[in-house]
Amino acid sequence: LLQLPAGALVDRVERRKVMWASQLVRTASAIGAFSCLALSCDSVIVLIVAALVDGSCSVFYEVAEIATVPDLVSKKSLNLAIGSNEAKLNASMLFGRPLGGALLAVAPMIPWLVAAGTSFLSLLALLLLRRPKLGGVSEKSKAGVRAAESAGRIPVVPARPGTGAAGEAADLPLRGVLALLMRDSFSRAVLTACVLANFLFQVIVLLQILLAEQEGLPSYLVGLLLACSGLGGIVGAVGSPLLLRRSFSVSVSFCALAWVLLAWIIAATNDPVIGLVMWGLCSVIGAHINVTFRAHQANAYPSELLGRVTGITRFLSVGAVGLGALSGGWIIHFMGTQGTSVLIGVAFSCIALFLLGVLHFATVRSALHALAVIVIALVVTAALRFVAALSDVVGAGRKIWSSARDTAVPASGTRSANADPVADPEIWHEPAVRGSAPVGNG
Repeated sequence: LLQLPAGALVDRVERRKVMWASQLVRTASAIGAFSCLALSCDSVIVLIVAALVDGSCSVFYEVAEIATVPDLVSKKSLNLAIGSNEAKLNASMLFGRPLGGALLAVAPMIPWLVAAGTSFLSLLALLLLRRPKLGGVSEKSKAGVRAAESAGRIPVVPARPGTGAAGEAADLPLRGVLALLMRDSFSRAVLTACVLANFLFQVIVLLQILLAEQEGLPSYLVGLLLACSGLGGIVGAVGSPLLLRRSFSVSVSFCALAWVLLAWIIAATNDPVIGLVMWGLCSVIGAHINVTFRAHQANAYPSELLGRVTGITRFLSVGAVGLGALSGGWIIHFMGTQGTSVLIGVAFSCIALFLLGVLHFATVRSALHALAVIVIALVVTAALRFVAALSDVVGAGRKIWSSARDTAVPASGTRSANADPVADPEIWHEPAVRGSAPVGNG
């Protein structure tokens, strides 16, 4: 919930101050939690309050950190910097959770003491951080705004006296920034795919834990398999700069197809060990997509918008994680383990088709145009053949009918002389079609 206000604040206050204040509050909160637990206070209330404060500060810090990276490095090193930052986040999850469990076994207050120490080290590192140029509108930001305007991502609005396009972009509300994201086809497609994938990942991990419990796998093995996610995230983030030499759209499309393959392997095997390993490989792909998405945002949007852009994207993608964890149990309960596995495979297949259709719409449109021309040519050819065949059939029918009429003419000569000679054509013209007897005047 705090992602949106964090993004708005980060774009209006110097980002290093936001990070510094966040870490300062986290340090004070960790020291307070350590002191309360050491004095045997009510641990439940202390842990709830400390976790709430720590989580809130981490939101503001991470949004500011992600938005600051493009201002600290050159464009040539941007992909490497974003990949390194993503690898750091995954490494903290991979090593921090087991370390926290080990420290908790020593004493309940020790993890908070270590948290206070690491937050203090982060404060010292921020003092050494090169100050980015955020006090005004930089030439890089102006160029970014002009490029975004030419691409149709930022509306061109009349500039106020003393301000430029970047100043107008900096004044956009959250609704306006969301509109920019939705008009950017790449951001819209990747953000939609990430939201759906994050929801499904929570269903996958819950399903694998349930299968592991049913098969009686030991807890340490399940823990090691769950660590595959963090390890996969590190590998995917570190390798992203090498893969980003290709087009962003092509890179994301290959990732989506790989997701489909892994999802169907999970559905086909229905084995917790294989499922958690595949989940770890999905994390490799997910980390690469994260780096690709942030690199695109850093290149497509000016620095004055990156805080709100990051806040909106994280609000949607991280919110899907909580929604997936909440809904996963109900989905498995109503659909069963096998049905849920098949649902996951079908869902990832739909995600891949959606990405391919949106990111490569021009290519798909050209292919569909060529296919339509071929289909139209085949239909016209078939129609001409049908008309020719029908013409032959009609001609043959007329010959047969003429022969039958010539045979019937002598028989009609025995009729009364008072018969109306015009009545003979009615034998084939109208009544014969209806199946009724010919009508004459005789």
